[in-house]
Amino acid sequence: MICSCEVLTPLGGTGVPTVFMENNQKWLSSYTWYTSAVKGVGNARNELLKKATAPLVLWLDSDIELEFDPVPVLYGIMQKFNVSGVCAGQLTVGSKWFLKVAAEMDRLEIERHGGVKIVDARAFQCALYKREDLLKIGGFNPVFDVAGEDNDVIRRMISEGLLVLHTNKILVNHHVNEQTYWRKFKGYHKGFNQLDTTMKNEYQPEVQRSAFDFSMLCRMPLKYPLYKLKEKLSIK
Repeated sequence: MICSCEVLTPLGGTGVPTVFMENNQKWLSSYTWYTSAVKGVGNARNELLKKATAPLVLWLDSDIELEFDPVPVLYGIMQKFNVSGVCAGQLTVGSKWFLKVAAEMDRLEIERHGGVKIVDARAFQCALYKREDLLKIGGFNPVFDVAGEDNDVIRRMISEGLLVLHTNKILVNHHVNEQTYWRKFKGYHKGFNQLDTTMKNEYQPEVQRSAFDFSMLCRMPLKYPLYKLKEKLSIK
């Protein structure tokens, strides 16, 4: 390994299946791997952060799939730009029509930045971080028990002058639970409301109350408006 690293997978409060690991067994054996059963995603991440001792921590959500070890690529970008963290891009996987819309939104985002950009929010589905920098800002706020903990951490890191990058050199397959997909939007909405109450003037992060995207309308003129309608209804 280039540098000592541990894999952290928060299972508590996320309602997702175990990691899709068919092709990952070889590289996972190279790292110490922690999971958490603590309720609430903010608390779960803090528990794992306290257990970790390595200089680097790889956050790996339990509903994604990777075909190879992401650490060398993520670490190379981290070293090149001297940043606190680097996260991978994602592509939603699923057979339902609404998951195909989500996948197309992911593809549009990938096209919009073909390489590396500064992260505004949501940077933990597959991401390599310097453990000391996460500890420096006090870890995760436990008030975020469903969603928003990643937005909040990124906001506080940027306010301290610590940058995180997003790269599309690595893409993870995000296997969404089709039965709970729309129900989760209520949880996301709760997290964003909590984010609003803890907002500070120093930095206003991007949040996932996404506006209507006319580029997506051109791609999917029928399905995308229906998707946005279901998204709106799901958070009422």
